[in-house]
Amino acid sequence: MDLARALEIVDSPVLLPGQSDETLLRQVTKAAAYVPSDKVLSPARGLGQGIRVRPVEALHQLSYVTKPRYLSNLLDFYAQWALTRYAGFFDHRKNKPGTPELVVSEAGRRIVGNQRRVTSEEMGIAFGAVLAIRWFQQAVTTRLPISIVDIDAALDDRYVFAGGAKHAVRKVNTNRPDYLLVGQHPSARRGYVLRTLECKGTKTRGNAVKQMAKALTQLGGISVGGEVPTGLATSVIAADRLRYLALDPEGEDERSHVVDAGTIADVRGFRLTDEREWSPAALAAASVRASWATLADFGGNRQAFETWAPTVMSERLDRQPRARNEFETPYGRARGTSTTFTVAGQLLTVRYAINSAVDRALEEGSPEAIIDTQAEFADGLPHEPVQRRGTGEAYSVSPDGSIFSLSLD
Repeated sequence: MDLARALEIVDSPVLLPGQSDETLLRQVTKAAAYVPSDKVLSPARGLGQGIRVRPVEALHQLSYVTKPRYLSNLLDFYAQWALTRYAGFFDHRKNKPGTPELVVSEAGRRIVGNQRRVTSEEMGIAFGAVLAIRWFQQAVTTRLPISIVDIDAALDDRYVFAGGAKHAVRKVNTNRPDYLLVGQHPSARRGYVLRTLECKGTKTRGNAVKQMAKALTQLGGISVGGEVPTGLATSVIAADRLRYLALDPEGEDERSHVVDAGTIADVRGFRLTDEREWSPAALAAASVRASWATLADFGGNRQAFETWAPTVMSERLDRQPRARNEFETPYGRARGTSTTFTVAGQLLTVRYAINSAVDRALEEGSPEAIIDTQAEFADGLPHEPVQRRGTGEAYSVSPDGSIFSLSLD
């Protein structure tokens, strides 16, 4: 498969089949790894019949949520390695008229051994993050900012990271989810809702059911104000075709937590401890702060990253200045970094950027301005993604302001 065809595939809507129903619920609760809890398990809203997705959205989320685990001297190498491989990882299967089904390409099927395990895990993160945003949008609204925060990389100092893998530096007693979902409340712009996400990836459905049982247990490993937040467990099966499993341990009526300049300033030194429960206000403010730092880091805005990163995050990630450019996108002007490299004689440019208005707000240092600007950006997004067929470009956008693109030069 040449690069032009690979780019066309990653920018085309495909069907990602999925299962989230009572049958799956019964299978997971019978798995040996399942630990019963007080939470009521239910199918995940909006994920029961599969979703339409463009693979570029998954590559965007993979780049976004894993970036805080890498040091600056590894970032470019990692980005090139992952995207060079995954840009040609997908193909289409057209069994009947309509949206084609997403399958693994011939080149992707040749990945074996430990690299296959890594690929499955990263596909679990990539598509799990997309599923989580879609699921969150079903309950909140499709027109509000939603961010994903890596709990260990941004808020916890018990781990160091090498090659993207985490290693405990002292005894770890808490088994908890990997990610927090942070979304503005639909009726209170200064209010934020926290949810949790645990996403897995594997090659077989049998193992996926076991993974789901473990993921549900991990979702119970965090408590906010005495309650375990609503969470989502996913497992992406990357065999010859890609598909997913998803379940939702329902919470009580979700509470929003006020975030403003005062609460943001108070949590600069926030660190997760070995305790299972934390102050709702502090965790919410620290998570929002970490989401701004993650966004700034994605777009190479070092000044904003240093302003908003919680202490544990800034101490872990020593970022170096990188050249940033402003350019037009289908979602407005954006500012960010780019990497260009050669694949089979063709030049592929990858851009990691932030909407220019959101980027400026991150630099100016006013929490209220960031909150308002992100809300305005999310509200102005088109209901359908913009495709660039025949242009040699593919774009993806997230509601918090990050913009990702692949282009052939």
